Amino acid sequence: MFRRTALLIATLLAGAAHAATLPSDLMLPEPERAARGYVESWVFSIEIESDKLTGMEACRKILTERGFVPTLSKTASTAAPALHFKVSGHKEYAQASTEADDTLAAVREAKCPGTLSWNVSSKQARR
Repeated sequence: MFRRTALLIATLLAGAAHAATLPSDLMLPEPERAARGYVESWVFSIEIESDKLTGMEACRKILTERGFVPTLSKTASTAAPALHFKVSGHKEYAQASTEADDTLAAVREAKCPGTLSWNVSSKQARR
């Protein structure tokens, strides 16, 4: 498969220090591939996982307002009978965008409960 995937997963506890790499840093095309006519778009995904529901709605709202179409799921199992909550959403960008950075900053500033993870992946764009 001739598809480059730029992938970064930054897992942080809510309120922890900012990661050095921003989503927009990963959304820049490789000059050599761009020169050959290879066009990429970018998918920015965010997940917030917690054992507490309190505070998750505010984080879901931030993602909704920014076009991520987030889902809130809850799970439990025999091995882990306590409820576990996850808010996740993604958005596609045609080119590098600091809007992705702003969304990540807003989620961090909201101090969502639990663990925040995010990634940027590339895919061949339609011409």
